[in-house]
Amino acid sequence: MIKIKKILVVSEGRNTGIRILNQLNQLLGKYVEVDNMLISEMKSKEADADLILFTSAHFLIRASRYIDSSVPTLVAKRVIDHKNIKEIISIEYDEDVLFINDSYESTKEAIEQLYELGLDHVRYNAYYPGCSSFPQLQTAITPGEGQLAPYKPEKLIDIGSRILDVETIHEITRILDVDKFLKDSLITDYIRDIVEISREIDESRKTSNESMQMLQMIVNTLDYGVAFVNSNGIIMSINSKFEYILGLKKKCILEKNFQDIIRTPINELKDNSTFQAKIENKEVSINVRQVNFSKRYGFVISVKINKSSNETDIKTSFTASSYVKRNLHNFDDYLTINNNVFNMINRAKKFSKSDGTVLITGENGTGKEILAQAIHMNSYRSSKSFVPINIATLTSNLVEAELFGYEEGTFTGAVKGGKMGIFEIADGGTIFIDEIGDVPVDVQAKLLRVLEEKRIRKIGSADELSVDVRIISATNKNLLDLIKENKFRLDLFYRLNILPLETIPLRKRKEDVEFLLKYFININLDDKKIKSLNEFFAQETIEFLNKYQWPGNVRELINLIEYLMLIYEGEKISLNHLHSYMHNVNGERRIFLDEYEDWVLRKFSENKNMPVGRAKIAEIAIEEGMDIKEGKIRRIISDLKNMGLINDDGSKGSKITELGEKTLAEIYK
Repeated sequence: MIKIKKILVVSEGRNTGIRILNQLNQLLGKYVEVDNMLISEMKSKEADADLILFTSAHFLIRASRYIDSSVPTLVAKRVIDHKNIKEIISIEYDEDVLFINDSYESTKEAIEQLYELGLDHVRYNAYYPGCSSFPQLQTAITPGEGQLAPYKPEKLIDIGSRILDVETIHEITRILDVDKFLKDSLITDYIRDIVEISREIDESRKTSNESMQMLQMIVNTLDYGVAFVNSNGIIMSINSKFEYILGLKKKCILEKNFQDIIRTPINELKDNSTFQAKIENKEVSINVRQVNFSKRYGFVISVKINKSSNETDIKTSFTASSYVKRNLHNFDDYLTINNNVFNMINRAKKFSKSDGTVLITGENGTGKEILAQAIHMNSYRSSKSFVPINIATLTSNLVEAELFGYEEGTFTGAVKGGKMGIFEIADGGTIFIDEIGDVPVDVQAKLLRVLEEKRIRKIGSADELSVDVRIISATNKNLLDLIKENKFRLDLFYRLNILPLETIPLRKRKEDVEFLLKYFININLDDKKIKSLNEFFAQETIEFLNKYQWPGNVRELINLIEYLMLIYEGEKISLNHLHSYMHNVNGERRIFLDEYEDWVLRKFSENKNMPVGRAKIAEIAIEEGMDIKEGKIRRIISDLKNMGLINDDGSKGSKITELGEKTLAEIYK
């Protein structure tokens, strides 16, 4: 009789869980029993199963403390159900749609999969619970989460919850040893679905794509820049000359607001308007023409360089794209299983919905910039720039220039045409000032004025500029101590500390040590992942790392793992493999020996009046019944020499050193 295996599907929403439950029942219903549990229920319910299947890697992290480490776990890879997307193909080219899902990560992932399927003829605007900024659009698409819609769209396309991909299904059957019962037609049906939907996409868009390619080739031959801007002012298409004139890559221009890319005196786009502007230190003429379509309109923008403009200055100008960070972190990237850290993250999430100034304090290596990026990504400013600056990396006379910019000719070595400061670059977005405690006192007064009046003055300029930025600052110093030493202004502290956030050092979140060690080890392993640290570390190493104070916090832990992965050769990591500085106590290095190293060193101590070689040690091992071969003895002797515990005695062998005797005395005192 076949034993029925139990699968527990852990999801955030019930719809997703039920969809996967039904899919598994259809494929393996006779051989498995499938149940669904919400991630929010894991604290109070017992996870009884032969396999726990998580719909997100983040859920596995959150649930790791509540599940038995002996129970296999798997993070599901999910894909759009190809049978349900035919309706998307009929949406008009270049139309904006609202994409609704239950979380930021799942929304982002689903949109990426639609693009991968070739359904990139529309623009997907993300919406998920907690999203504070979204457009009102006629058409919305959702993978089974229509109840989350923030308003009632004219047309709602429900493509159903995403399903398990083939790789995940086969991994499930392998873990549960039921792969022989999997339907033979699974792969065939899956590929047939993809081929069928791909054919429909190709047929419906072939003519359109050919026409677009031909048009793009023609436009790229023009000797002036051309861009198409939609009715909302968003740049949708450009030619190569437009990139050259702006000194920006295409990816930094498309999907951006025209007014943010070309800072011009014009307030709104109007048909048949022409005006002059300065771009990248070039004098240019800009012409606007409105074009009308059946249901919408847009503008064709042409940009010509005036003949008197000096084109050689284009590479010397500073642009926003050279500062703006891409691929910013979100709150899910702050890895933890500690309740106090979860509370800190929840506070940061609340701060992201405000526009108040945030001050993040905490030790180095505790993820202050990750929090700053996540706050920005979840704020209404998320579509604008996130511009970081580390004050500690700048000399005192450069800080003001970097923050506020300067006019041409202000000082020797100044960039021709002047330079934009980060406040001007980040207008509309967020500035992250790291090591705020290192800002020179004279610059602090100017920074305070910016916070109070939202205006800046470049070095060498008599004019002021209005700026709209949010400031998030961070420091590992005690600002109150700096205030007592007259190194930091009290009034600036109060302006920065409106929304305080303090990170928690790793030594105060001990449960995170083993969790993070396993997480980063598995990221670096190419083959089978470890389920327990005992598979990678010797037990005494685990105990040491749990007691270690981690002065460098998570950054130090990550660096340690990167080092250990380079020297890892399959044998468990002993204490002596760790960085030597980790063993230092009161300025002296502690030496740790494993069982075999200890035994070999004692043999040298017992024979300290005569040199001993590996052959002699091997003979003693046989006599004493010690299971250690000559090859391993050779490696141990080499390690003991490197630690200074034994040294060579000519060609006769080796002798124990004074440090070796001292080490044994410490071990056996």
